[in-house]
Amino acid sequence: MSRDPSKPPRLGLGLLGRAAIAGVLIVLATAGAVSATVLLQVDDLINIVENERAGRVEIEIPEITPAEAGKPQTLMILGSDLRYGDKKAGLKPRSDTILLVRLDAHQRATSVMSVPRDLLVDIPGYGGPQKINGAYTLGGPRLTLRTVKQVLSTPGRPFKINHVITMDFGAFRRAINYIGGVYVDIDRRYYNDNTGGGEHYATIDVPAGYEKLKGQDALDYVRYRHNDNDLVRSARQQDFLRQIRNQRGTRQLMSADLPNLRRLARLFARYFDYDKGLARKKQIFSLAKLVLGTASHPVREVPFGVVDAPDHVNLEASPDMLRRNVDRFLQPTRAATGSTKSSAKKRSRGRTESFANVPGLVGSRTEGENQAILAARKTGFGFYFPTRRAAGGSYIGQGPRLYTIRDELGRPHRAYRLVLSAGDNAGYYGIQGMTWRRPPILDDPHTTRTVNGRKLLIYRDGRKVHLVAWKTPRGAYWVSNTLTRRLNERQMIAIAASLQRLRSR
Repeated sequence: MSRDPSKPPRLGLGLLGRAAIAGVLIVLATAGAVSATVLLQVDDLINIVENERAGRVEIEIPEITPAEAGKPQTLMILGSDLRYGDKKAGLKPRSDTILLVRLDAHQRATSVMSVPRDLLVDIPGYGGPQKINGAYTLGGPRLTLRTVKQVLSTPGRPFKINHVITMDFGAFRRAINYIGGVYVDIDRRYYNDNTGGGEHYATIDVPAGYEKLKGQDALDYVRYRHNDNDLVRSARQQDFLRQIRNQRGTRQLMSADLPNLRRLARLFARYFDYDKGLARKKQIFSLAKLVLGTASHPVREVPFGVVDAPDHVNLEASPDMLRRNVDRFLQPTRAATGSTKSSAKKRSRGRTESFANVPGLVGSRTEGENQAILAARKTGFGFYFPTRRAAGGSYIGQGPRLYTIRDELGRPHRAYRLVLSAGDNAGYYGIQGMTWRRPPILDDPHTTRTVNGRKLLIYRDGRKVHLVAWKTPRGAYWVSNTLTRRLNERQMIAIAASLQRLRSR
């Protein structure tokens, strides 16, 4: 039987050896896949890449700013919707993702910012306003770079991009499969089967809860936009990127094993395109050293501030909003500190803060208990439900989702998920419980706090809290914020502190 040419080779997907691939999605997410050993092997890796790319040409983009040794670097990663069939038919691809990554040894974080594809801009040579992702169709990576630079530059402060890397759908699927999949905290069920007629979106069936996603499911999840605006979609992509970091497969990539590096270099050369700078030894060394110097930095998701355009379909940003976006991207540490730490210290020196009556929350003990009763006997471990919820919100679905999840060693664990809306158009948050006490998502809490005798683990994205968790001898439980972090810190802590175990009657 002949192999379907649209399917990827069985080799999986890698990235360009720990040095040259520093800007590629997965290695950037790890922020630490380079070691001194790799620097000694650059010649070998470059030779592999050159051999594998025979007949292919690196992207020619004169507008790229050459990286200076020891200086911060900004990389633009473009994901396109190019498929094998489209290429064969001569159809032009569109830019599905425009991701900016900032590596800076002087900051305490690696910043990642997604430019909304529905942002209305003027495209050089074509005018506007039109969607920024149209630049890729009109002029490929070069015009996309020119457009992004024009949009984010201000008088006296040009926005510089040092490298460009492109990947298509097939490359993304192979990348996720190569690391064995990604455990993702999914806020709600994503489903579409196109049986209802009307406008057709991609088919998808991804359930709510902490799940491992691979290949096509992972791609469908990050690309989903039916009933979502571009801000939610961007937040989902950045959240996915953040959760890649602690995967077992990613951690294995961090070990500087030369045979593995050679495989990665070979595969990257086959499936990724990049600017000419990443084919030069001097630029590769410079980037490798920078990644090595930022290896311990966390990844900071920088939201791209926009407002609805008058048509309520697209997005726009004023010059002041664009300037603030750039400021947060270039200095993610300063943007995420300041009043947060000082106010936390003041609270710790004062009286114990009460979370009994937090604005924006209402009592919901009966609702939560009814949800628990529907499923508690089937879980096989302690079922905790919230006695407070977001005002204006409600439970989604007929009851909790009960399922089994396998950990990184293949051992099964019982789990449940409660999905709640945070109010009209505010997104979904969730209550997760499972017998797996050490899932990757609970690695490295930013701080802890004891409320009502319960030690809470708090996880932040900059100033906002995205997760509040706690553990029992038999399980782990957490409250997940909405993708756009609509619940504030006090609300998140109050909901977590309100969790009560259903008692047998």
